[in-house]
This record gives sequence, structure tokens and C-alpha cells, in this order.
Amino acid sequence: MAKAGKPSVFAQGRSSLSGAVNVSTAFADTFIDDKTLKRALSALQRGPIHFCRNNVIACEGEAADYIFLVVSGVVRSCKTFRNGTRNIVAFYLPGDLFGLDDQKCPLSIEAATDAMVLFIKRSGLLSLAARESRVANFLLAITTGELRRAQEHGLLMNRNAKCRVATFLSDLSKRLGKTGSISLPMSHQDIADHLGLTIETLSRTISELERLRLIARVSPRSLIVRNDYSLSLLRD
Repeated sequence: MAKAGKPSVFAQGRSSLSGAVNVSTAFADTFIDDKTLKRALSALQRGPIHFCRNNVIACEGEAADYIFLVVSGVVRSCKTFRNGTRNIVAFYLPGDLFGLDDQKCPLSIEAATDAMVLFIKRSGLLSLAARESRVANFLLAITTGELRRAQEHGLLMNRNAKCRVATFLSDLSKRLGKTGSISLPMSHQDIADHLGLTIETLSRTISELERLRLIARVSPRSLIVRNDYSLSLLRD
């Protein structure tokens, strides 16, 4: 997958660590009732592979030979422009499968934190989906969900900073399956680049939400939601 002059993605990452072995069958386990199908899916997998924070997993413009499943950590898709500015389009959390929609990587795929990523052979998976309706429906649901999130994110960029931050925190809490507290695994700079804000504006907005007693900052990477209902109202 890597461009000439760069080590391959498999050379950059380390082999799967002990403790992640069971997770490597996560995608196949979706179809655990069908042993033949599960074996076919398992044969398409490689990894999981460990990437350190800020490692490039796939470069923009590369052939999209693999689809990615995040096993642990956070992965970001982003584009850096010639003037040095960066736009983070999406964050992918453990359990997220992505990279289905293009023959070439439209964006750079990078580890936002230390991450374990499972690689699934794209051509083999799509061939299997053409024969198995359950796989096709599963992939359709994932693609539809990703398109919906992209649309919502595009609309969010027209809102004010308070709405953007409140929406991000509320959505992240739901995606992590946690209520009452929010862990921010990605950096504040990553969040700012995702929301189209400067890091100073992001910091001021979080402080404003604290003053409104909607959240409480426990540490630089941990927040407590004090009023989830009022926080959700800021989204509208």
C-alpha cells in the first residue's frame, strides 16, 4: 500500500499483541452462526497491526486495497493542505469499519492515538458480498451510516463554536457507550481541526461550557457531563 520510498504499512506497524488475538475475529464473528462464511471472512483478514500515534496507516491517493477495522485506539481520516492547514474529516473508534467507498484512498488515514487496526482485503470482501446477501446488507448499513455522519458533519460546520463542541462531545459520549463522563482520547488540536476551529477557540468554548455548568473538566483529557439535556439542546 505504501508509496515508493516509504516502508509498507505492514512494516510500519508491529504484529498483533497478546490480548488482541480474540479481537482479530471481530468482523467474522458478526456471522458466527455460519462457520463457512466465518472462515471465508477470517481468510481475508490481516493483523491486527499496531500503529503509534501519528503513524500513517494509508496515504492519500494510494490504491485502496484494504478496508480497515479499528480494534483499539482512535484513527483519523484527514487532508493537509499546501498552506499547512489540516482538515480532519472523521474519527474512527474501536469497532468501526471504514474505507468501503473508494478505489483509491481519498484522504490520509492516520493513528490519532496508539491504535490496533485490522486489515480486510477489499476485493475479497466485495466478491464475498456479491454472493452473500448478509455480508452485502452489513456493508450497506455501514456505508449508509458513514455517509449520514459525513452529511451531519458538513451541516455542523455552519453552526457556531458552542454548537460544534457540544455536538461533538455528545456524539462522542454516545459512540463510546458512556454516560456521565467523556474521555477525550484524541488531542485538542485534532478536535479543533475536526470542528474547523482554532485550538484557542476550542479551549475558550470548553471553558464557557464549564461556566454554564454543563460540563466539568476533571483532567485535560477527561470531562464530566453535568447536564446532558442542556448540552444536547445546544445542538439545535
